[in-house]
Amino acid sequence: MKAWRSRVAAVVGAAAVAVVLTGGSASAATDPDGFHHAAGFRDHHTCQVEGTAYMQENRQGYTEFQCRWNNGYWEMWVR
Repeated sequence: MKAWRSRVAAVVGAAAVAVVLTGGSASAATDPDGFHHAAGFRDHHTCQVEGTAYMQENRQGYTEFQCRWNNGYWEMWVR
């Protein structure tokens, strides 16, 4: 029974991290240059791929993105 509970806790914890990293609106945090934090990823390649897709889909009118390393994650910033 304990192993089952541990697996459920691990899945729930991983899901919570995924929700926080992918986020919703890109308006949560803004830097002095006008970039907004849009998402976070574990690796740089994924950040670049998702940033390119974000720009091609022209979500919310943004035309630029940056991938920035912060505390173990690559954050995607858009403006």
